[in-house]
Amino acid sequence: MGDWVVVERWSEAVAGNGAAIIREIEPRTTFLVRKAAGEAVVPQPLAANVDVGIIMTSANTDLVLARLDRYLGLLRDGGIEPVIAVSKLDLVADPAVAIARAEAVGPRVIGVSTHTGVGLDEVRSLGGPGRTAVLLGSSGVGKSSLLNAMIGTQQVTREIRADERGRHTTTRRELFVARDGGIWIDTPGMRELAQWLDEDDPDQEQAFDDIAELAAQCRFNDCQHVKEPGCAVRDAISPERLASFHKLAAERSLAAQRQAQKTRQLAARAAVKAKAKRRSD
Repeated sequence: MGDWVVVERWSEAVAGNGAAIIREIEPRTTFLVRKAAGEAVVPQPLAANVDVGIIMTSANTDLVLARLDRYLGLLRDGGIEPVIAVSKLDLVADPAVAIARAEAVGPRVIGVSTHTGVGLDEVRSLGGPGRTAVLLGSSGVGKSSLLNAMIGTQQVTREIRADERGRHTTTRRELFVARDGGIWIDTPGMRELAQWLDEDDPDQEQAFDDIAELAAQCRFNDCQHVKEPGCAVRDAISPERLASFHKLAAERSLAAQRQAQKTRQLAARAAVKAKAKRRSD
């Protein structure tokens, strides 16, 4: 979803309904992809040519920093600008606390309430003519409600539950074109969120710019920020965030091993098929 194509439109006299044929797919500028859910070691494309990814998290029940780190890594791996939108500000006593927590991990954070209208204009400004934005986040954080309020889509939403969580409504990715020409992509909540690694740089963790900057000041170039002397990271980063960094780093290492193994297996199968074909010829 999100590819730009060159089409040849047929006249109604020829096709009867003004149909068109795709002649060319333009090169992708950005690409949002994750590892498919489950045990399969395969990528699952989510969206292409996205300019900004809006990670939505609700202020009342959903604000989990480790999950935000995963979304940030997913977007930065794809070359996409990340923004965090903290929704449902009207449901918490002190919105500033929720926004401050999100700012600990995100470069840009916007507080939003579709009930009061707070933040809608700021989020809307992320889109516009020639730009594509994708909404990401857990089920029930208000992605569809935000689009309804911002650009006038009419997606079905449900009432807030007794525990103040939203009810999941979006079951597939959907693309909407706003009146100003901006493109908005709504996505369902993802229960599994594992990054599909760039084979050219599988060890580069993209979600922790603050840790990467501090790591340059560590005594040792290969500091793992665990027990090494002269570590500039451990004293400056909260234990919660550092634990998230180590967890994702371990997952990336394991994922890189699995992807490499899968690549070797596919190469071996291709070699066997090629050899069998040469014999048959």
